[in-house]
Amino acid sequence: MDFYIPSSTLNRPFNILLIGAGGSGSQIATELLQMDSLLRQLSNQVVYLNVTIADGDTVSLFNIGRQCFYLADVGHYKADVLVNRFNNFGGTQWRSINSYVKPSSIQVSEFDLVITAVDKAAFRVELGEAFKNANNKLLWLDVGNDKNVGQIILGHANSNSASSDQLRLPNVYDLYSDMLKSVDDADDTPSCSTAAALQKQDFGVNRAVAAQATQLIWQLLRYTKISHHGAFVNVTNATVQPLKIDPQYWAVYGYESKKC
Repeated sequence: MDFYIPSSTLNRPFNILLIGAGGSGSQIATELLQMDSLLRQLSNQVVYLNVTIADGDTVSLFNIGRQCFYLADVGHYKADVLVNRFNNFGGTQWRSINSYVKPSSIQVSEFDLVITAVDKAAFRVELGEAFKNANNKLLWLDVGNDKNVGQIILGHANSNSASSDQLRLPNVYDLYSDMLKSVDDADDTPSCSTAAALQKQDFGVNRAVAAQATQLIWQLLRYTKISHHGAFVNVTNATVQPLKIDPQYWAVYGYESKKC
């Protein structure tokens, strides 16, 4: 089963809010820059990415090597570092927000897609609740990972999305709300060494989930459709399992599919 991007998002700039500029977020941002260049060339500057990157964290020494930052970036805001780099060397006009975004403050009408690359389960719960009754066609792409495994889920932000002839794609909150509510974020503290950081997220896992996430965006913008709306990645076993667009598959997670 395929999902087609709404026709209202075609042949124009595509507006993205990326929340989180750490391990996965900085990788996603870097790939979005490459995608932006390709889309501009293919469309004669008609189709490109307008990206806003939001993160209240600054670059630490222990981010170097694991995230897309360098020694000269230490002490500076992650969102600023990435956006300034891309605007200066990539010709973009992207924006940075140097604070932690509150779900209730997101101006959903400004964006076509919100990407969440954050560590806190509680944030996903809050965002899922904030999006639940919004009346718009916003898509929500969530990426998350542990030490060696990760998941990528693209869904509609709310139950009033999409067109009447398409199934609503469940988002991460639709499929995992009970589990997300049970997760304890208390141990989500900054790593005090590179070794400690690698115990949480091993080398390569962020790049693996970022690749799957940005491939979904590329398929939608380049080919207008996707045949799966997420993936489960295990870098130790070198496996990628697609998340099928299939109501029977979603039912395993307790989600009842519906048209929008």
